[in-house]
Parts: sequence; structure tokens; C-alpha cells
Amino acid sequence: MNSSVQLAVALSLVLGCTNIMAAGSLTKVPKLEIKPITCIVKQLGELCTMKVKVNWQATHPVDACLYQEEMKIRCWHAKQSITEKLDISLQKNMTFRLIDSEQVVLAQQVIKVNAAMSSQYRRRLKTDWSIF
Repeated sequence: MNSSVQLAVALSLVLGCTNIMAAGSLTKVPKLEIKPITCIVKQLGELCTMKVKVNWQATHPVDACLYQEEMKIRCWHAKQSITEKLDISLQKNMTFRLIDSEQVVLAQQVIKVNAAMSSQYRRRLKTDWSIF
């Protein structure tokens, strides 16, 4: 075989192995989905309380807990998929993490807090100057 054919065969083997490894690593990562992803308050800093739908799926049964920042919310044992409704409260953007029994972060998602009326863009009720 000439060198260009050997190079092509070697390259295809390397790329094939890389794709198989990447596909394997992607399927092992659990998928976490929390909806809604945004909470609306009148003004930033107010407490937002809402019911969210938590859905996660793994390729094999795992022991996992859902954390809101550092606070444990709920745990599941030997589960492969979960769909549940939970009540949460937050005042600022928070990261929710799915952590296994060995303290490895399996997945995470950020829930944002937005103000219905931002004080930065509040319309003035009267002008700063007047001729009267």
C-alpha cells in the first residue's frame, strides 16, 4: 500500500474511534429539564414562588438528588427517569444541579428571575424642566 492509502485508513480509524467514544460519552450524561425557566416578579429582589416541572432521564438507574444552589430539594434512589412537579422559591437567578451519590454533578440548569417592570427603564411621570 502506498503512503496516502495508509494515511487515509489510519485517519478513518481514528475518526471512527473518536465518534464512537463521543457518542458513548453523550449517552451517559443524564438530561435535566426544569420548566418554566423564568420567574417573573414585580421588582427585582422580591421572592418568587412557583411550581416547576422537573424531568430528568439517565441511561441506567442512578441515585441522585436535586439541589437548588447548596440546598437539597429532593432525592431519588435507583431511578432512570423522573417527571415531577415541585414548589420552589427564589429571589435571584439560581442554578439547579442533579448530583449523584458520589457528589458528581450529572446535569444542571439555571432558573432566571426577571422583573416585570425594570427600575432602570421606568418612564418618568413628569419632565425634569418646565417653563411654568
